[in-house]
Amino acid sequence: MMASSAQVAIITGGASGIGLAIATDLAAKGWNVVIADINPQAGPEAAKKIGATFHQTDVSSWDSQLSLFKTTYQKYGRIDFFAANAGIDDKKSIYDETPEELEKDEPEPPFLKVIDVNFVAVVWGVKLASWYMRRNEKKGGVMVLTSSAAGLYPMATNPLYAGCKAALINFARSVASTYITDGIRVNIICPALVPTAIFPGNLRDFFPEEHITPLSTIVSAYNKFIDDATLTGQVVECSQDQHYFRKQVEYPSESQRWMNEDSGECWARAYRVYFANKGEK
Repeated sequence: MMASSAQVAIITGGASGIGLAIATDLAAKGWNVVIADINPQAGPEAAKKIGATFHQTDVSSWDSQLSLFKTTYQKYGRIDFFAANAGIDDKKSIYDETPEELEKDEPEPPFLKVIDVNFVAVVWGVKLASWYMRRNEKKGGVMVLTSSAAGLYPMATNPLYAGCKAALINFARSVASTYITDGIRVNIICPALVPTAIFPGNLRDFFPEEHITPLSTIVSAYNKFIDDATLTGQVVECSQDQHYFRKQVEYPSESQRWMNEDSGECWARAYRVYFANKGEK
């Protein structure tokens, strides 16, 4: 298979908002862009408008994501960039007691689809992107995971969304040091309040303009991660027209630093013994 001479990007949630903004920017630069989105109307329209390819994708389905990555790699022979950007909000309040619950006098389970889309699907996307990036003619690539300012601060209105976005930050920091050995860089952006389809209604009808972060700030953060080969495991908060690199919390002691940075061989030995003993049973 002859690999494309142009770089190839996969962008989930690419039919609108942040995803479409970065897709438009990369397509204008000559990239082969694949817009992955669940919306069968907006997706093809967006792809046609910017000269991209559309692949209808339900990120909460492993098979759907596998088809996305497999089809893209078979078509272009390479995957250079993956934006794990698709997301939804809580949809159903964890606090409210619905009429159905009150009638039965029994609680119903919370709406957990938000976890499937905002966290599980991203883990799957990272697994799939790394698989194909390792098979590029020149091994490597860039992933940017879309977290949120809600991953840095509490968000009472959408606690499940906030929990997923916080999890993404530590997930990315955890995998980045291993994937970089294959030339794969994993970074995180944390947008503040940005006009996207996830917001219920027209954002500008409810919030003062000075507190809304423009899409251009997010696109420039993506480009920073794409262009700067020294950046991996980094978290950038995007607010108004600024980028803020956010550091992990400081270790309270030397022991905690050692546990998190230098104990790898101890863990490796423990797992070798565990799996060896498991195999004997």
